[in-house]
Amino acid sequence: MVTVLRLPAARRDGPARIARAPKLLAFVSALLLAAFPGAGRAGEAAPAWAVYDAPPYMIADGPDRDAGVFDRIRHLLDDRLSGTPQPAVVMPFPRVLASVKDGVPLCFVGGVRTPERDGFALFSLPVAMFYPLRIVVHAPERARFEARGPLSLEAVLADPALRSSMLKDRSMGDGIDALIRRAPPSRVHADFGEAFRMLLADRLDYLVEYSAMAAYAGEKLGQRGTFVGLPFAEAPAPVFSRVMCPKTDWGREVIARVDAVLRAERPSPSYRATVEAWTDDADVATVRDVYDRAFLASE
Repeated sequence: MVTVLRLPAARRDGPARIARAPKLLAFVSALLLAAFPGAGRAGEAAPAWAVYDAPPYMIADGPDRDAGVFDRIRHLLDDRLSGTPQPAVVMPFPRVLASVKDGVPLCFVGGVRTPERDGFALFSLPVAMFYPLRIVVHAPERARFEARGPLSLEAVLADPALRSSMLKDRSMGDGIDALIRRAPPSRVHADFGEAFRMLLADRLDYLVEYSAMAAYAGEKLGQRGTFVGLPFAEAPAPVFSRVMCPKTDWGREVIARVDAVLRAERPSPSYRATVEAWTDDADVATVRDVYDRAFLASE
């Protein structure tokens, strides 16, 4: 059984400030070292893990707990690296980044590599993919968006009459990140469930989100099919997710071990099935094409 530690959520009035607070990060390190004396020690076979709730990639609560795509990959890595489930620390995503940046001895399955993060983190080979990305709307609003003609994300983001929200510090790949920086949504949400509840209540007009997340959120809210994912002209390429560790000697050792496991496991049917888990039926063929054409060859 995985040992799970939970950190309190960041306050809404200053998540970035709190996430970077030295006392909090020292507390995370001390917590790991006290509960798991081997954490971060050179020669350890597997790391402790940072986790947050981002279903269906990471599922921290409910009946599907620990059955997300990244959860399954995390368990596979534990099995191959040590044969023993390693501790998981549940924390908001800004704290994941802040902890890695400060060298806290834990790793995260599902990190997106960016130039900025390369300055403080190390990344494994890709473990899975975020794909496809859509403009997600409440189903009754579908006609309003389709009436705009061919959708452009740039145009939708720039429309001040349309309300949206974004998870703080998230990356969706260089091209989409650049569009969002030019016209950022006016709201920031702390977790994905919050964003989908606001969309369902028509407090938001749309989200820029992955189709698997929208489909799962609708199911969990008892509103299957209530969220519709609309393609847009910029048609971003798949974003590959990776294991992210601190840029330390310990992190370098962990990433080397993780990469060895991934090279052996990624071509297997069972690993492919893990990556496809929770994929909407309409997207399976597309995901399989990316898997064969780009994912297996990616570094």
